[in-house]
Amino acid sequence: MKIIFLNNDFYKKNKKFKELLKKENSNITIYYKDEKYLKIIDQLEGLKIIKVFKDDQRSKVSLFDFYGKKLVFKVPREKNSRRWQRFLSIFRGSESYREYKQAEKINNIGLRTYQPILAFEKRKFGFVVDSYFICEYLEGETGSFKYLSRIKDELDKIHSLGYLHGDSQLVNFIIDDRHTYLIDSKFRRNIWRKFGRSYEYIYLEESCHREIEYEKKNIYYKVAKLLNNMLHLKGNIKNKIRRKGR
Repeated sequence: MKIIFLNNDFYKKNKKFKELLKKENSNITIYYKDEKYLKIIDQLEGLKIIKVFKDDQRSKVSLFDFYGKKLVFKVPREKNSRRWQRFLSIFRGSESYREYKQAEKINNIGLRTYQPILAFEKRKFGFVVDSYFICEYLEGETGSFKYLSRIKDELDKIHSLGYLHGDSQLVNFIIDDRHTYLIDSKFRRNIWRKFGRSYEYIYLEESCHREIEYEKKNIYYKVAKLLNNMLHLKGNIKNKIRRKGR
């Protein structure tokens, strides 16, 4: 991964970035692998959008064409603007940076996800105030019940390596003829061991509305199931309160 700061020669020659730095007193960092993709930054306003997957207050996700290559553009709007997230960004960087690093890690340990292309951060007084992430588009089908066996096998592999997917719903896997890919994960070390594995199987099971085979007689499953039920109850109570407040 290469890192470029605003004072790099490439950006000194770019008038847009000179004006941005002078006007907003911002600090910009770009994480990337291949310098050819830095051209995207100059072409943001004129990107050839193929499809918009999501566009709401939480995030914007769209598919665009870059010289014949399909890429995905993600803007984590909510996390870019939340005060607490901005404070945390001093220590851990932006959501976009973390997604870039996570994708690199997943691919490097023998699992598969999209290839990260570029992560952009803009800071003000040390806080990240804007960011976006660009990655390759994965051709394939979104995970569904017909691929449950392959998805379960991939989840087993993740666990055998000592990690958790972090959001093990069916739809957070992409399937093609040869491989199973992780997407929209919150990939992390499994410090919870059997409890963590049990919770991920419960989450996968709920997303397909079918029972899957895994150990359900031990204490780890029972505690994970109890926690899952409590979180559902908490969510239902919150939703009722919100509806009453409208």
